[in-house]
Amino acid sequence: MADDKRRSILHATLCLLAERGLHGFSMKQLAEKAGVAAGTIYLYFEDKDDLIRKLHEDILSEVARRLFVNYDASLPLFEQYRRMMENLWSFHRDCPEIMLSKAQFDTMPPDLLFGHQGKDPQALLDQRSTLLAVFQPMLDLFASGRELGMIKPLGDEFLCALCIDPLCDLARGHYLGIVCVTNDDLNALIAASWDAISTHP
Repeated sequence: MADDKRRSILHATLCLLAERGLHGFSMKQLAEKAGVAAGTIYLYFEDKDDLIRKLHEDILSEVARRLFVNYDASLPLFEQYRRMMENLWSFHRDCPEIMLSKAQFDTMPPDLLFGHQGKDPQALLDQRSTLLAVFQPMLDLFASGRELGMIKPLGDEFLCALCIDPLCDLARGHYLGIVCVTNDDLNALIAASWDAISTHP
């Protein structure tokens, strides 16, 4: 029962973020959308910042869970990559609220998303690395590709900027009706993004 209320609050927060942005809703509005008393929120979360941080952690875990469905490290690197990208596209199709709220999270201060660490940048980076560890299979793919000379010698964040972010942006545009992405388009996009990070397109 308690977990159900917590999940309801987190889901309502996600929906409001997607609809209105971080500053577009109050805790009272959140309570109404979640179907709980306003005071109930504070039984599970310290404040709005803590709520957003916990939601972000939950989203990262869920994205990673879906990203690595049927993951098989024995497959050729491109096949591993293709499966991950197909999974990511399916995830955005099935969870539009998460996809629509991505831009909100992308523009939030790091100390909000990864914990208030004062002015210690290393502590902030350590906390961020801990949370992003759920994406280790993808980081391993990048590392293996670099070691084999199949993936460009760029850092993980640069590689993600070349493949993950464009796919997410297209998923948002597809959902909003700005662009139509067919299955053939998706296959071509995955191949093109591989070309962007690969040394052997």
